[in-house]
Amino acid sequence: MRFEPKLRLRAVLALWLIAVATALAAKPKPIPIVLDTDIGSDIDDAFALALILKSPELDLRAVTTVSGDTAARARLAAKMLWVAGRRDVPVAAGTPGGKLDMAQTRWAEGFTSPSLLHESAVHLMKSQIDRGHGAIVIVAIGPLTNVAALLEQYPGEKKRIKRIVLMGGSIARGYYPGSGPTAEYNIAADSKASQIVFSSGVPITMAPLDVTARLQLDAAHRQEIFAQATPLAEALHSLYVLWGQPTPTLHDPMAVSLLLDPRLCTLKPLAIQITDKGMTVVQKGRRPNAVVAVETNPARFIAFYTSRVTSLVGPKPIR
Repeated sequence: MRFEPKLRLRAVLALWLIAVATALAAKPKPIPIVLDTDIGSDIDDAFALALILKSPELDLRAVTTVSGDTAARARLAAKMLWVAGRRDVPVAAGTPGGKLDMAQTRWAEGFTSPSLLHESAVHLMKSQIDRGHGAIVIVAIGPLTNVAALLEQYPGEKKRIKRIVLMGGSIARGYYPGSGPTAEYNIAADSKASQIVFSSGVPITMAPLDVTARLQLDAAHRQEIFAQATPLAEALHSLYVLWGQPTPTLHDPMAVSLLLDPRLCTLKPLAIQITDKGMTVVQKGRRPNAVVAVETNPARFIAFYTSRVTSLVGPKPIR
């Protein structure tokens, strides 16, 4: 009987280890993502990248840039990752396009980093998807040029992409209250690429203007974000000043949030067809090819976004 305390201690320890193992097994693994972005034009791409960096549920594997001066966009993304402590994330530029207003890229002029790769955006996407063994989600918050090029050049990748989550399209409203469906920029900027992506058979989750155009980041919430004494908050403020407009609309962060908390939107499976002019038309009676956000509570989303970006959660450690 003199060994009973030891036996009890071992039993308690065994039960504790079982409980810890169960908790660890139940905790979901971070979602591995590749971000494809036209960061440097509108400010919402930078706010979306900040949300990703502050979300432990997401494992950012790579960033690719699309549209216009893609090299300048890549420098901007790489510098933002650098100041946030994510120097392990590779960044690659897509095929350059026409000249666009990209004032924010001045923030990263002359920036260099080992994370800036010479390989193409498509090749970086492919390598990450191949390594991901069917788990990679592409988060596309710019025109779909890179994603379509990937699917055309490497059609076998369609089966290896878990999902494409994108900001784009317009179902029942456009950019302004009371407006009807419109040709949203990301879809219309390369309508051919959009047609390729939506007909690919890869699962798609879509955040259209119906929900994103309602998400204005007011002065009080901006101040709360910029007041954080962190390099990431300072970077956001610098980019906001260069952007030169008063009120950001958080189009792209909504797309990211659909991976974090789908309850922020009402989602509906729809069959979406892309016209040559970039309209996203619902085809009734056809098999859905996308899960579409059709309604949201803007105040709830802005509160969620601000709380997440101002949280004490820092960047994930370098792998």
